[in-house]
Amino acid sequence: MKRQIAGILTGLLVCSAFLAGCGKNEATQAVKESVETEKEGNGESTEAEGKDQDKKSDAEETDGSTEESSGEDQAPEVVLDKIGILLPEERSDMNGSLERAELKSRLEENGYDAALYFAKEDADTQISQIRELLQDENLKALVISPVDPYSLSDVLQEASDQSIPVIDYDDLIMDTDKIKYYVTFNTRAIGNEIGKNIVKQAELDKVREDRGCRTIEFLMGSLDDDASLFLFNGIMEVLGEYVEDGTLVCRSGRTTFDQNGIADENTADAMTQLNSVISEFYSLEKTPDIICTASDVFALAAMDILENEEIYPGDENWPLITGLNADADAVKSVAEGKMGFTVMMDRRDLAEACATLVDTYLKGDDVEVSNYSQYDNGVKIIGTVTCDGKLIDKDNYQILVDNGFYLAEMIAPEASPTQIPEASPTLTPEVSPAPEEVSPTPAAEVTGVPEASPAPDNKKTTDGKNAAPASGDGPEITTEEVPSVKEEHL
Repeated sequence: MKRQIAGILTGLLVCSAFLAGCGKNEATQAVKESVETEKEGNGESTEAEGKDQDKKSDAEETDGSTEESSGEDQAPEVVLDKIGILLPEERSDMNGSLERAELKSRLEENGYDAALYFAKEDADTQISQIRELLQDENLKALVISPVDPYSLSDVLQEASDQSIPVIDYDDLIMDTDKIKYYVTFNTRAIGNEIGKNIVKQAELDKVREDRGCRTIEFLMGSLDDDASLFLFNGIMEVLGEYVEDGTLVCRSGRTTFDQNGIADENTADAMTQLNSVISEFYSLEKTPDIICTASDVFALAAMDILENEEIYPGDENWPLITGLNADADAVKSVAEGKMGFTVMMDRRDLAEACATLVDTYLKGDDVEVSNYSQYDNGVKIIGTVTCDGKLIDKDNYQILVDNGFYLAEMIAPEASPTQIPEASPTLTPEVSPAPEEVSPTPAAEVTGVPEASPAPDNKKTTDGKNAAPASGDGPEITTEEVPSVKEEHL
């Protein structure tokens, strides 16, 4: 019995020991599994964080690419609406240079891309330039100063088909209704001012009161240029009454635009016409009293013709010569008194008016039109914005310096060469006393010497002494010795 109890106890101890060992192994394994699980958990966590970091990195890259792409996306927003500006030529004169700069800067200030094209005075080139611009999807309007006003009907139809508005600039485009507006100088009003100033400077009202007359000849612009026609009409609106009552006389009879217009404003043709008129109708005077021209180039050419006839500024019959455009040489001639006056047509004003009109129209606002009736291109009367000119004479030419158009030295008058002849007559008496240098020879030294008697111009007194020629001692001179000598002195 005791043995059985002892065996049972021993078995229990062995079992408990065995069970204890099994529990420890399981606990250890559990710890190991727990550690491994934690490591695996950390591993998953680390991988997730890595993925998050990758995502973050991708996101940053995406943001960067988005910023880059947004920068690229902004490019179309920066592309400006384009205004095509088509001019006949790239003028090199001051007025043309300032005009281009003004037109471009004004449009750019209003937010447009101003693209200037120059056709080199070739109509086909200008048409090709228009068609090139019509291919640009950003084109919003065309500003055209035509090379040939009659050649653009077809290409302007193409512009109209694409709903591109056309603004006519400076010269009137003919035979098309595809023009929205026209911008130009009011040459009729400028002609009025020229006429009024001729009346003033030639004192025609006083001449009329005195029942006198003045002669006048004209050299006008091109026959196919409406602006030149309007200019002449404006002049004659003022001078016509003086021609009708005989106060103004045009001996050549050229009193219509067709008679005095110069084709293409060719200077050589203008000089030929003036030479012909002077030789036929002014052979005695060599010039009319007034030469009215449509350009400074014509006016300067007229001055050359007169100087070839030996008529110079300051002469009594030097005529009143008028010009147009206020070129530097012409303004200088005005300042020197050689030309009566010219007219400043500041193309900066024209450019500003055009840029304002384009911007106003494209924004859908009302355009302020100056004239709805005068400018008829044969198909349509075009609403027109006009600019005025400024008369320039000897009293106000400095305004062209004040407004920044010219530098002072560009138009400063030169010293008048007529001052030299005025001083020369005073030199003659100072050089003349040569006979007096011979006369002082003492008469006593030559008395009785036959060779001394022929001494030139010496007069002898009754006592045999020489007298100075200028002494005036007439009573002491014998009439037999001095008649011929007195004649020579007188």
